[in-house]
Amino acid sequence: MKPIRITYDRKGNALSVRFSDKKEMFCRESEAGNKEVVYSIAADGSVIGFEILNFLPKGERRPSKVLPIQTRILAAS
Repeated sequence: MKPIRITYDRKGNALSVRFSDKKEMFCRESEAGNKEVVYSIAADGSVIGFEILNFLPKGERRPSKVLPIQTRILAAS
């Protein structure tokens, strides 16, 4: 499994998380608390990532970065 890709877009103030390299077919919007979340959906219906809009309050915005995170699949016992 490839690492999860996390990016923060300072200009757009959005945090993006991708689980897969599959091509995005469409998006679905939702609200989680006071944050707007956009889910990326592949052609097979699987969620391949999400984006949180207005991630940080105006005074807390940070520079844009790509942060690779290693993932592990835990075997069910």
